[in-house]
Amino acid sequence: MYENGKNPSSVFKIYEHMFKLKQGDKYLPEFYGKLKNLIDELEMHQSVVTDAARLRGYRQDLAVSKFMSGLSPTP
Repeated sequence: MYENGKNPSSVFKIYEHMFKLKQGDKYLPEFYGKLKNLIDELEMHQSVVTDAARLRGYRQDLAVSKFMSGLSPTP
């Protein structure tokens, strides 16, 4: 699924930043810009695909990343 040296931990970190990103007191353009930067960075690690199996793998990565980002830091 990850070719050409693509790093799954980098993808997880990007997803984690995306999940935590909130508009808060930022103006909408600033919030959108930060989100767009994360999306662009994610695209560098996950290329656009038309292969259904690879796309399913990307969705599974997203699900695992969301699960992991929601875990409590303590056991």
